[in-house]
Amino acid sequence: MLFLVAAVAISISAGAWWMQRIVFTPDATRDTAAAILEDPDIRLEINSLVAAASAPVVDKTVPELGTYLETEILSTRAGAAMMAPIIEQAHERIIGIRDEPVRITGTQMIDIVRDQRAEDVATVTLPIEPIGTLQTFRGLLGWMIPIAGGLGLLLVLLGIFTRPERRDIFRGLGEFGLALAASMLLFGYALPVHMLTAIDNRTWTHAIPRLAMRTLPVVLGFALIAALAGVAMILASTSGGKRRQWSTPLSVARYRGGSNPGWS
Repeated sequence: MLFLVAAVAISISAGAWWMQRIVFTPDATRDTAAAILEDPDIRLEINSLVAAASAPVVDKTVPELGTYLETEILSTRAGAAMMAPIIEQAHERIIGIRDEPVRITGTQMIDIVRDQRAEDVATVTLPIEPIGTLQTFRGLLGWMIPIAGGLGLLLVLLGIFTRPERRDIFRGLGEFGLALAASMLLFGYALPVHMLTAIDNRTWTHAIPRLAMRTLPVVLGFALIAALAGVAMILASTSGGKRRQWSTPLSVARYRGGSNPGWS
């Protein structure tokens, strides 16, 4: 029982760490920006503001500039690399670690619309506010990682102190594999992709599922390997116990004593 509870606690800590690392750790990389910009509503919000502010300055219509931004900037890998610093600030803003608003300056507009005249565009403030659901969940993960991990390690030490049999250790490792697989599916897919947007359906909340989906193949592969390893360990613990039982002589007393000529 100690190993079972320890396996669950350590798995929760590991799953929470994975979710925090993947969806609550902003960075200015192209991959992160591209994942967030895959959401059409987020692209539309940025596009509408940039096009409306820049079109009069660069002598283009808003629909014309908007089409250009959608096809050549916001939906391309090169454009994502250029937008990465702005997306990083937006990511920091929605999870509550940035107090300042997210602004796009005239200098940044030059790179976005690819026109030197855009330097004269007034600074645009994106209407992005902290999202309470994400702030709360990020805080919960921050507490969950050390508490669950510490509890799990303590229970492992208590389990070892009881001097378990080999089959108990194998079974504990098997339960850990199964718990880890379930935790990765929960924290790496179910919570970020489905639960958070079900609670709060605002536009920028959908950045979180996009970030989680980019690592879904890793999550599924790891969960499969952990589950298979867990099942193998549990089967080994069961068969190992049976082998020890079957190898024990049915009766030892009948071979003892001096009257048996076979032992003379």
